Amino acid sequence: MKVLLIHHDGAGGGSTSGEAVAAALENAGWKVRRLDRKAADAKAIKSAGTDLIVIAGGDGTVAAVLAMLPDRSVPVGIIPTGTANNIARSLGIAGAPEAIVAGWDLDRRQRFDIGTAEGAWGRRAFAEGVGFGAFADSLRLAPRADGEEKFRTGREALRNALRIAAPVALEIHVEGRQAPGDLLLVEILNVPLAGPRLRLAPGADPGDGRLHVSCLGESARGAMERWLESGEDPRMPVEILTGHEVVVLGGGIMMRIDDECRWLKPDSKVSIRLECEPVQILAPPDRPALAGQPVRR
Repeated sequence: MKVLLIHHDGAGGGSTSGEAVAAALENAGWKVRRLDRKAADAKAIKSAGTDLIVIAGGDGTVAAVLAMLPDRSVPVGIIPTGTANNIARSLGIAGAPEAIVAGWDLDRRQRFDIGTAEGAWGRRAFAEGVGFGAFADSLRLAPRADGEEKFRTGREALRNALRIAAPVALEIHVEGRQAPGDLLLVEILNVPLAGPRLRLAPGADPGDGRLHVSCLGESARGAMERWLESGEDPRMPVEILTGHEVVVLGGGIMMRIDDECRWLKPDSKVSIRLECEPVQILAPPDRPALAGQPVRR
C-alpha cells in the first residue's frame, strides 16, 4: 500500500528526520513517497493518489497539512517530531516513529474537526484555533527556540504581552451569547493545548464538533501572570464558553489563525465555525476509535 509522507525536518531541533520516519514506514511494509512540507499543497497531495497520508513534524506542520487536505476520506497518520506537539497530544499520539507505526490499524480512526475563519480577507481553514489579543501578540514576541527553552521563552513572551495588554476592542458572540467584556485574550480552540503547552481549553475534544472559547478578563491579569510564573496549578484562570459558531466584531488588534498572525482592522467581522466533514486520524491502540464506521457527519 502507498503512503505519502509529508515531513518537516527542522521540527523540534531536527532530532527526527524524514529519512528516519520513511525507514520506519518502509520497515512496516509501506511504499513511501516523500514530500517536504514546503512543497506540500492541495494539488501535490491530491496528485499523489495515496492510501494513507503521514504527517511528520510539529504543530505548525500538522495544522497546515490537516487544513489543506483535498480529500478527508483518506486516513492520516501523525508522527509528532516537534517540541510542544499539542495536536498529537490531544489525540493521544506519542512515542518513537516505529512504535507509532506499529500501532496503526487503518480501520481504527478518530475524528478531527477542521474549522474556518471568514473575514474581509476571505476564508482560512484552521486545525488548532483562532485567537485575539495577548496570546496572539506573544507569538510574534517569542524568540526562536527548541526543547524546554521554547516553553520558557513562550511563557515569558505571554507574560510580557499580558503586562502591557489593553482589553481587546471586540464583541464575542458564541451562538448568540455574548462573552464577558474587558478581555485581554480570547482563544477559540479545537484542541485543549496551545503554544507552549498552555491548557487553555482543558475540556476540548477535537472531534466533538464544538469550539471552546477561552476568555481571560482584565480582573484575572495578575492571576494569569502568577500562573505563568509557577505553572503548578493545572487550572488556568480563564472562563470558557462552548458552541458551534463564534462571531467576532471589532478589531484594531492582532489575531492568529493557527500559527499565522495578522492585523485585524477596526470594525471587522470574523465568523468562525467548524466544517461538517472532519479529517480521519489513525487512532493509537489505547484510544477509542470508530472501528469500521464512516467518519463523515
